[in-house]
Amino acid sequence: MDDDEKKMLRLFEQLATHITDAGLDSEQVGAVLIKLAVLHAVNRLDRQEFLDHVGYAWNYEKFFHPDSDEMH
Repeated sequence: MDDDEKKMLRLFEQLATHITDAGLDSEQVGAVLIKLAVLHAVNRLDRQEFLDHVGYAWNYEKFFHPDSDEMH
């Protein structure tokens, strides 16, 4: 794992800890995370590029969290 990957993992872990400690429900956490993602992307990507990135992330995560009747 290179330095950037280590930094990304550390940020992910820190964010996950803060989210857990915030005491918000699932919908509230989702709203905050979506707002952060959109704010981060709005000045860098056009709408379709952003949606493409979200789609790639969705497909990647879904692959590793299949429905109970799916096998990988």
